[in-house]
Amino acid sequence: MNTADLLGSLQKDARNMSIADLMKARAFMVRSASGLPKKYREAYSTELFNYLYTIFTDISNLKRPEKNETINAEEYDDLIKRLNKMGVSEDQNQEYFNKLVNLTALYLVFIVKKPIHPIGMVFPGGDQVLEKDGTYYCPVKDKQNDVECALCKFCICRDAEEMVKGDKWKMEV
Repeated sequence: MNTADLLGSLQKDARNMSIADLMKARAFMVRSASGLPKKYREAYSTELFNYLYTIFTDISNLKRPEKNETINAEEYDDLIKRLNKMGVSEDQNQEYFNKLVNLTALYLVFIVKKPIHPIGMVFPGGDQVLEKDGTYYCPVKDKQNDVECALCKFCICRDAEEMVKGDKWKMEV
C-alpha cells in the first residue's frame, strides 16, 4: 500500500462518519475527562478534540498526499493492532471516538507525519508537545512504551529529553 491508496481509504471512511458521529466522539471525550483537573480536562476534551476534528476535515479535503510513498506493511499492521486494542467501555460513544482516532492516527503517522497530540497540549506536570526547528518533542514519548494501546511508538515526536538543555520546557499553567 502507498500513501495515495491509504488516503483514498481514509477519505471513504471519513465520508461514512456523520456530524452526529463526531458529536458522539466529542461527548465521549468530555465524559472521559470529567474527573481530571480543569486544565487537563480542557486540554483533553477541547484542544485534543479540536485537533482531531481539524485533521478529520483535512483528510476529507486533501486531494493527494504531498509525497506518494510506500507504507511499511509491518508498521501499518502494528499500528492497526494497537488501534484495535483501544477497546470499548460502557459508554456507547467510545465507538465513535475510536473511529475518529483510527482515521486521524493513520493519517498523521503515514501521510502528513505530524504529532498525534497537538503542539502545545499540556500533560500532567505542565509539560507539553513542542516543535523546535521542524522537530517535534513530546514529554511522554518514551514513557508509554509499556502501555498496550499507546500510539506513541508511531508518533513522529522525539522524546522531550532529547531537547537541548536550557530550552524552556514546562509551561506555566
